[in-house]
Amino acid sequence: MDQRLKFRARSRAREISPGFLRRLGGCLLFISVTAAPVHAQSWSAAKSAQIDQIVAHFRELNGADEATLPSLSLSIGIDGRLVAAKGYGSSDGKPVTGNTLYEIGSITKQFTAAAALEMIRSGAVVGHSGTKLSLATPLSAVFGDGQYWKAQPWLTVGRLLTMRSNLPNFTRRPPDGADPWQPISDSALFHDIETQPPSEQSDDFDYSNTNYFLLAELMEQSLQPGQTRPQTYHDLLRRRIFEPAGMANTRFIDDQQATFDPDASTLSAPISAALKVQSATLALPDYGRRLRPAFTHPDWLKGSADAVSTALDLFAWDKALMDPKIVPAAVRDAMLSGQARVSPTLYYGMGWFYEEKDDSTVFSHSGSVPGYTSYNEIVRQKDGRWFCVSILSNSDQLDGLDDLANSIGYIIGE
Repeated sequence: MDQRLKFRARSRAREISPGFLRRLGGCLLFISVTAAPVHAQSWSAAKSAQIDQIVAHFRELNGADEATLPSLSLSIGIDGRLVAAKGYGSSDGKPVTGNTLYEIGSITKQFTAAAALEMIRSGAVVGHSGTKLSLATPLSAVFGDGQYWKAQPWLTVGRLLTMRSNLPNFTRRPPDGADPWQPISDSALFHDIETQPPSEQSDDFDYSNTNYFLLAELMEQSLQPGQTRPQTYHDLLRRRIFEPAGMANTRFIDDQQATFDPDASTLSAPISAALKVQSATLALPDYGRRLRPAFTHPDWLKGSADAVSTALDLFAWDKALMDPKIVPAAVRDAMLSGQARVSPTLYYGMGWFYEEKDDSTVFSHSGSVPGYTSYNEIVRQKDGRWFCVSILSNSDQLDGLDDLANSIGYIIGE
């Protein structure tokens, strides 16, 4: 689930947002809001201090007192070099860091898209039919010739990836009989989708988590060369994405060794609580005033929003995506392309939003699941240089992480 569907048609200028500065009470007026010399892209202690200051004020704007200030972790990279990875706030009485774990919501779609495209590139076939996967493969060739799929012959793998399927978003409008506050198996959710009325054909962009759930299901019905049985979606992402990219702590919601009950009263405690999970610490979610949020069980989020990661690991992912030795250039270029028009200046690729600026191209995606908000951005300059900003928080009440990332981007380019 994207952060209040951040694809809405808001042009995000590559400069510090004047509105954001006003909300900071003018404390950063020493930073010019004229166009930044993007060729600079160097790092210094002064820039680090400026970022500390705007993050501190951002947190103050989103918390009533010290106990309710959202914890936040970020990473910054310039041309593949990590220049900052740090945390702001505490969890269980200990400072959060760049290695603190958070649920990352719809940033998961970046991994799902990359794995699906890599399967296509490697020559994967549908297990039961032997049909070779491509962007043009109809879903009826993957999921069988049931009436639901036969009635929508125009539905293809490519339409799922680019959000042009026109399939209803089940996390916005759950299937009849499905309870979003209760667990659901992926097979039951798939069955519920198949029993819905067919959608009408449309080439328009329509953000729907259903698309990426179906991509995860597709992966589990496909065979890669040399395989005799399909891998699970989780195993595919671990082996194809997380391990090659060096994302040592990235995992999935249901991988956690410790679990928590959304009905438990302890979850209404301040967000300083935390769980220890393997080598990294998972900050517990802040649900605000909601004691029992919907869509917290893993299969509701499968393929679209079920990953858990750190700011450091997201830097590793961004670096891998920009390095053709790890993520093939054909896969990267497909993901970072303007496939579906969202607004006059904003497009959706595959797992990323795409916006062309005068001096750069901005690739981004936000995420919001119960208790967490996230944002990941890569900015590629016309001369080929690039930087990335990843921001994670254990509060789902935050708005403006994209503005914060834009402000950080301005400082990088000074």
